[in-house]
Amino acid sequence: MVKHQLIEPSPLHQLQMNHTSHLYEVYSKYLEDNSRELAAHLTKKYCLNHKPRSIEDQIAFLEFLYMNHFFSELELLIHSREFHNDVSLLYRLLLRRRHQAVSELQLKKIKSLKFSHPTLRCLHMFIIVQFYYDSKQYTGLDKYLEACDQALNEINEPLVYYYLNLRFNELLFHHYWKTNNSLLANRYAYKIINSELSSRNICHMYHQLALCNLFKGYQYSIHNAMIALELANKNLYNHTAKMIKHYTIPFISAFHRQTKNIYTPDPAESAHIAIAENNFKEAERILSRLTEFTPMEECYLGVATKSKEMLIRSNQRFIHELGDQFYAQIPLFYMDRFLTISKEG
Repeated sequence: MVKHQLIEPSPLHQLQMNHTSHLYEVYSKYLEDNSRELAAHLTKKYCLNHKPRSIEDQIAFLEFLYMNHFFSELELLIHSREFHNDVSLLYRLLLRRRHQAVSELQLKKIKSLKFSHPTLRCLHMFIIVQFYYDSKQYTGLDKYLEACDQALNEINEPLVYYYLNLRFNELLFHHYWKTNNSLLANRYAYKIINSELSSRNICHMYHQLALCNLFKGYQYSIHNAMIALELANKNLYNHTAKMIKHYTIPFISAFHRQTKNIYTPDPAESAHIAIAENNFKEAERILSRLTEFTPMEECYLGVATKSKEMLIRSNQRFIHELGDQFYAQIPLFYMDRFLTISKEG
């Protein structure tokens, strides 16, 4: 699909649109005439140099900046008098989410907020679900699923609908991944990849897909990791490239015992590689330097020391501490591989 057509609503969704922001028209035109990256930067400049008129326009400005990772520009605009208090409030919450987790009391206060504008109601619900995810409660979408879907269908501006629909698909991806339904998770991941304009977000999605497809086989998983690494290197996403190279690829490679020419400075994944090569003493030596263990590190130590109790505890920690049904399978998988113990045992 031509890139400017990606932000166009379908004929069905056009029926619910009764407002088109100037930003939508500007961004669509820039996409027709420029690369995705240049179009995004030109549109960012437009946001900084023009005043939005309606609430729909205000949301379009801030949502565009947020979804394209222009966070310093977003910070600047939400403190402008040009923006409605309710609009600024929700985007302040989103920015705060990037730096700190919310407490249960804070989440309760956020849930108690009320908004009359349908788009703000939709955004509010999405934020609540994202805060649930931040606290490792991946079933948090369950009670909001129908309401989120209905709220999305009340959005009346095409650019905001485009971005919030992407957000909804991402919420569904994480929900299905972490509740261990990788088939549905993949479906929503590719919906995002096929409609996303941001190279950074596409890179991020392929990175997560690599992990989501861990149990599908080495080739399937590493293929997605390599796509993500190529995008990260091409676009100079240095932190992401480092994560993929030093953690994700070694993790996938060790899990599937494909460790030739694989190196990582990460101690836990170095131990994981040693385990893959049946060098359990070396794995135990590396892990013994750690003073506290994540659920994954405890899993590795359980394998290295052939401790069924540690593997069971790791499984339970993934579930109860991280709310992660997907990674909770790994200790059970290693029990079968190395301890020849059934999952019931």
